[in-house]
Amino acid sequence: MSTKVTIKDIARKAGLSPATVSLVLNDRPSRISEQTKEQIRALAQEMGYHPNYAAVSLKTRRSYTLGLIIPDIRNDYYASYAKGMEDACQKLGYTMILCSTNSNPERERQYIETLSSKNIDGIALVVTPCSGDSSMSTYTSNQDLVFSLKIPMVQMDLTNYRPPANAVICNHETGGYMATRHLLSLGHRKILFISGPAGLEGSESRLEGCKKAFADYSLPWDEAMVYEGDYSYRAGLNAVDTCIIRNFTAVFAFNDLMACGVYNGLNKYNLSVPDDVSVVGYDDHFVSSILSVPLTTVRQPIYEMGKESARILIHASEEPSAEPVVSTFDLQLIVRKSTRMLQPPAQA
Repeated sequence: MSTKVTIKDIARKAGLSPATVSLVLNDRPSRISEQTKEQIRALAQEMGYHPNYAAVSLKTRRSYTLGLIIPDIRNDYYASYAKGMEDACQKLGYTMILCSTNSNPERERQYIETLSSKNIDGIALVVTPCSGDSSMSTYTSNQDLVFSLKIPMVQMDLTNYRPPANAVICNHETGGYMATRHLLSLGHRKILFISGPAGLEGSESRLEGCKKAFADYSLPWDEAMVYEGDYSYRAGLNAVDTCIIRNFTAVFAFNDLMACGVYNGLNKYNLSVPDDVSVVGYDDHFVSSILSVPLTTVRQPIYEMGKESARILIHASEEPSAEPVVSTFDLQLIVRKSTRMLQPPAQA
């Protein structure tokens, strides 16, 4: 059985002090020459050295690891965020632990406690999209738990936002406005809005943007044309079944997954996109451009938001006195083939 190579072994062979070797192999600031650094790294590789991260964590209370807690890894939206965060971690010498809660706030709390026990350096916490006062109360208590553990945290939106949390966000009111104004400019007035859960900032801001677009066109707002979804494919299907009697000519679904549900829901009633109903989504999910009728959607730079989350958390872990950061990203309306100009009724 081979003996584990230690920093002391490398130091002995290099004729250097263990402190010097430790500074280099742990990428700590020093005045050590580049030549000596290269010598130490080459020797470490040659001897088969592997750092003992558990020992480092116990000594420094740092793990050089970030945690990401998301509602559902199967959703490409969250997967893209995770990929961005993971890529940034690898580039900056950190690792990432991914936790998927299955939209269960209680499981979210369990993951926070588990990550804390591993001396996690920061947590990116994505709000579980559950409606109802009880679930939001649980989310608030989970925020409080992170604060009490003094772990740097970054949120993906401003739901229940308060310092010392950080956040990476888009202006969803602008996104809702862009999507709605696009449909209004095409002549649509009977628009069905499939929102996300009430209480989530991203969903409520989108809806405010929709109302603002109607106001700018001097059109009355009809609450009966809003269906509360939960960002799932099934919600898009159910919205069509529930609201088909409202004779809408267009649908704005607050994410692309629900928009996909709308496509198939309309097909059940022999309605086609965009000939019978125009559809707009949100996020620019990878499948949006390869649907049989490519989806018009509002693009969020979700991968870049994941990268930014990692950078914010690493900075916060290394500079505990740093002020909270709210980093805002721009949205873009991507017009594809799922929307068209509404033809005026033929004259009698």
